[in-house]
Amino acid sequence: MRVNFRFHKKKNTSKGLIRLDFSYDGNRLRYVFGISAEEKLWSHSKQRFKSSASNSLELNKRIETIEKETIRIYYDLLNNNITPSNAILKEKLNESISGKSNQLSFYQFFDDFIDRSKLNKKQSTVNDYIYTLNDLKVFEKYNNRRIEWDTLDMHFYDSYEEYQYNHKGNSQNLFGKRIKCLKTVLNEAYERGLNKHLMFKGFKKKETPSEQIYLNEDEIKLISELDLSKKLRLDKVRDSFLFLCNTGLRFEDMFSVRKENVLKNSIKIKIKKTGQILNTLLLDQTKSILEKYDYKLPRISSTNFNKYIKEIGELAGIKESVIQNTYKSGKEISVKRKKFEMITSHTARRSFATNMYHRGISPVMIMSITGHKKESTFLKYIKITNEEAVKIISMSYKNVS
Repeated sequence: MRVNFRFHKKKNTSKGLIRLDFSYDGNRLRYVFGISAEEKLWSHSKQRFKSSASNSLELNKRIETIEKETIRIYYDLLNNNITPSNAILKEKLNESISGKSNQLSFYQFFDDFIDRSKLNKKQSTVNDYIYTLNDLKVFEKYNNRRIEWDTLDMHFYDSYEEYQYNHKGNSQNLFGKRIKCLKTVLNEAYERGLNKHLMFKGFKKKETPSEQIYLNEDEIKLISELDLSKKLRLDKVRDSFLFLCNTGLRFEDMFSVRKENVLKNSIKIKIKKTGQILNTLLLDQTKSILEKYDYKLPRISSTNFNKYIKEIGELAGIKESVIQNTYKSGKEISVKRKKFEMITSHTARRSFATNMYHRGISPVMIMSITGHKKESTFLKYIKITNEEAVKIISMSYKNVS
């Protein structure tokens, strides 16, 4: 942390403004506070006015006060668990020095919130904030009503919901995601005293459980036994999918596995999403796949992976019809689809969890491998039909007897 005062002037002039340069946490605030002078009256080395300047004592005293006030504001923010930023520091300095509030607008604060989020949040989360901000700007033009602290009310919420469903054709879950991001920003603005309006507390984060499939062990075996020797692009995707089915890893973590991650009976890896270090199963098939690619699974985009795995599922004969309840434009609809059309990379992780559960492994044990912290979140992965439930319960009675 360092405070400097610079003489800032335009070209071809001898007169300029005194500027505060505050360096902190890898950032720099440049702040002009209204003192101007001839350059000849300013000492660049001492960063103060020369004695030859009229009122030099008064001017230098003011500069010292501003320096102390800047440091005080910085530490006050830290002590209140608020991450300092240029926008917040400038606002606080304006209030302290000039006695007037230069309150950030909604969009200014949102921009500042995103900049601070880049320091301590995952890039995927920051991307959600950026998308939400841009979407709100487009909506503002569509709705022809400005968005500001006092207009983020239930009228805004209803209009934004209608826009998401009927204009954009988005699902309830996507609308809920936008609202979740917005409420996070509004809550922080309220805690900082910038947003005094609490109407946003009534915004509901709508979410409906998405009906997603899993593949049972027989279906995974069908994929495993496919002869894809003449279709190398599919063969690579099939191997990667089986690897995920056997380990329960996420798609993005699969490409981080190297030989040094492979232990005697397990794979030890740091998970990108959470930063956890987890151990997962090392089955014979998993080890064979890793050896086939010299412990470096072939990279492929998630888009192409999801496209090719559907093709593989169709070749494997996974053509059972599935009724999927989903939402379109905010309304519930039922869609009949072939099961192979619904297979994605994440189906493998869900299949791992569900098949382990069907084997009688406790949720706590499975969660220690998948990295889920909440059982409620983990249980969303478990897919079980009524017939399967009856079978599992019946088997438990047989084991007891």
